[in-house]
Amino acid sequence: MRPPVPRNAFAADFDLDPSQHSVVDLLTEADTLGLYLWGPVGRGKTWLMDRYFGAAPEPKKRLHFHTFFRDLHASYFVHRFQLEPTLDALIGPTRLLCFDEFHVHDIGDARLIARMLDALWARAVAVVATSNYPPDGLLPNPLFHDAFLPTIEVLKANLRVVCVDGPVDYRTLGDANPKTSGFSAGTWSTTGTAAGESFADLCEAPRSTGDYLAIVDRLDAGAELTIREIPALAQASDDAVRRFSNLVDILYDADIRTRFHARVPLEEFADGHREGLGSVSSGGVDLKRTLSRLHQLRHSRASTRPGAEK
Repeated sequence: MRPPVPRNAFAADFDLDPSQHSVVDLLTEADTLGLYLWGPVGRGKTWLMDRYFGAAPEPKKRLHFHTFFRDLHASYFVHRFQLEPTLDALIGPTRLLCFDEFHVHDIGDARLIARMLDALWARAVAVVATSNYPPDGLLPNPLFHDAFLPTIEVLKANLRVVCVDGPVDYRTLGDANPKTSGFSAGTWSTTGTAAGESFADLCEAPRSTGDYLAIVDRLDAGAELTIREIPALAQASDDAVRRFSNLVDILYDADIRTRFHARVPLEEFADGHREGLGSVSSGGVDLKRTLSRLHQLRHSRASTRPGAEK
């Protein structure tokens, strides 16, 4: 059972759009179904989920999907590939599990996700998730998508699917109170030189999301990261573009101030890739999210704006 929260949990100094109001209506009522919020970047999906999570009763957990899956794989290995003790270690008696940026790109991960979801629902854990993908768009690779269709149907049977698609990407709006720390206090520069990690080392080399999470884990509190020699996306390999998107996701979620030193202005960064921005199978959904987040480097966003968190 997904617990309800009071409507004042969603009080804000802005007007919610109709799609956001529909989510609030659902989250203020108890339901046997969980919730799957999907839609374009910057529409307030994470803001809605976080407001709900903050007001929901314990025991509960809120996790970014990159981090959760890293920990799931590690614990799964420790527990000799037994899922039940793995979940015992990761979520314990949790009755509400909130996932930010739910996604599936790898067929191996897809099989584990299918088993995990079945186990969560067998435990009567309420699931609330945000995603840039509709359920039918998960695991978009046409070579493997059909194999994931049974899990998609089970997901849709257990989660109420809502599209949050208001007209405004809140991340593109200016703010009178820019942040002085965290990701959106970072910079995108095409001038000068910088010491730090190169794009080639971080993204052209065969790195995993686990590698990026480890980099973040090693940073001291308040530390910043510099990434240098960033090319235009058209000059990078498809794998490097995907890794860069994953890296930005992780830095953003961890709120790490990052200085990006690039060869081109941000406005030209995706030139040559824009024709694929609307394509799920090409990774365009993830790239749109990346660009939306990078644009916060020039105009920081207040946490009270719904799209500032998603």
